[in-house]
Amino acid sequence: TPPNVSVAYVDDAPIIRVSLDTDETVITDQLVETPMVDRLYVVKAIDGGMFIDIHLAAPAQARVAVESSPARLLLDLQPGIVDNPTRPALSEFTVVIKPTEISTESSPVSIAGYARTFESNVLLIATAGGEVVAEEFATAADSVETWGEFRTQMVLPPGEISLFVGEEDPEHGGLEGVTISLKVR
Repeated sequence: TPPNVSVAYVDDAPIIRVSLDTDETVITDQLVETPMVDRLYVVKAIDGGMFIDIHLAAPAQARVAVESSPARLLLDLQPGIVDNPTRPALSEFTVVIKPTEISTESSPVSIAGYARTFESNVLLIATAGGEVVAEEFATAADSVETWGEFRTQMVLPPGEISLFVGEEDPEHGGLEGVTISLKVR
């Protein structure tokens, strides 16, 4: 029997999210490289359960069907019309869904994504003009078995902000992750 499933587009991102009422997986991420799909991530959700984020490579319309005997989830993609100009920021162990690059945000800024960082600690450092204006940690829902969702908010001053999201490299020092430029009003 397939688990309970819901499917929706992620706001302001070219991502189809398949939410599953399950706690286990044997797949964590997959490079797909088709004309319609770039990659997918299996993520443990903060609120329980898991979701699969399907990162689209092109605009798409989606239809989902759930079947049993055997349990299957069928995702049918057709070319779409409207392309989403924003893309998530990606690194080897960090995916930031929001905020997006060169967006304008109000403080506190909502930050969301998923990571596979050491001990599920996600480091966030905001700088303006080369000076650190805010620094904090968020905790991802997992990092050992699969990707873990994280969400947090940061109070940031108005102006041009460079936001790093990731971790300190436990072996070599330095930072590993993504950096996003945004404007805070």
